[in-house]
Amino acid sequence: MTIFCFSLFSYALLLFTIANLPEKSWDYLLKFNSLWLTTLNRTKKDLPLIGEIECGRELLIAFTDCEAKISLGIKILPSFLPRYKFYTNLLEQLFETHRRLGIGIKKFIPEIRSGLIRDLQFEKKVLDEIIGGLLQFLVIATTTWSFVFLSASLVQIPLSKSTIFFMLALQLGGVVVFFQLVKIVKSKTFLKFSKAIEELYLFSTLLEIGLPLNEILLRSGILQGNLINFKIFENLSDRIKKLIARLKETGLTPRDETQEIIREIWHLQEENFQKFTKIVQVLKFSILVFFFLPAYFLYLYSIFKFFMEQ
Repeated sequence: MTIFCFSLFSYALLLFTIANLPEKSWDYLLKFNSLWLTTLNRTKKDLPLIGEIECGRELLIAFTDCEAKISLGIKILPSFLPRYKFYTNLLEQLFETHRRLGIGIKKFIPEIRSGLIRDLQFEKKVLDEIIGGLLQFLVIATTTWSFVFLSASLVQIPLSKSTIFFMLALQLGGVVVFFQLVKIVKSKTFLKFSKAIEELYLFSTLLEIGLPLNEILLRSGILQGNLINFKIFENLSDRIKKLIARLKETGLTPRDETQEIIREIWHLQEENFQKFTKIVQVLKFSILVFFFLPAYFLYLYSIFKFFMEQ
């Protein structure tokens, strides 16, 4: 009963103290919270992969403001747009053309936004796959260290600092190696798709704007880029070459066909995502075998050595 009364009194005293804090204290607290959130958001942008997706989300939000400014005839400066892959460059070229030639570009915004949304959804899938692997490592490391400290406290087995250092080095090294290898695999697997889509978007958009064909081919790089040079796009590159030849001969715009080719590239990228996930699974297993298991065996060896010396 005495303990209960003391607890109740302490709680009431705490509430009274909080309620009577000066208003400046709350202002400082709110200011600190605001600064903390701002710092957290800035930090997210600096993180690999996560920061890129954050910039893409900001660009997606900026689309609405862009449309409003275009409708009002307000000039959009390049510094206004967040940087994300080729989408920012594409929009900047559209805005510059709109500023210099007065060509309406509002009809292109929904199409580019749709591509950006699909791109962000795909990047989120890739990020989830990577985070899933990192969480598995975290669970295994937590389990290992829980066993280490539990057994050390129950059996009174001293754990040398060198053993702790090497165990931590192996586990942290495994995480770093996994992350770097996944970044390399991601780039080799998906960069060609992103570049090919960029070339097609530039080609179709600049074509609709009405620029000379030679300038369009030069600025988009569609006849020298990834779409032409990678074997996986062989059938699609033949189609785009025929469409360009038809355009030169008849003047018929290949807009619809180009959009179809873009959709096929997105489909090919989704198919390769399955290949990417299998590679990530192999990498996770390899990291466990070569980094996390040796860390655990190192601890078992230290235990065995301790009992042999007794």
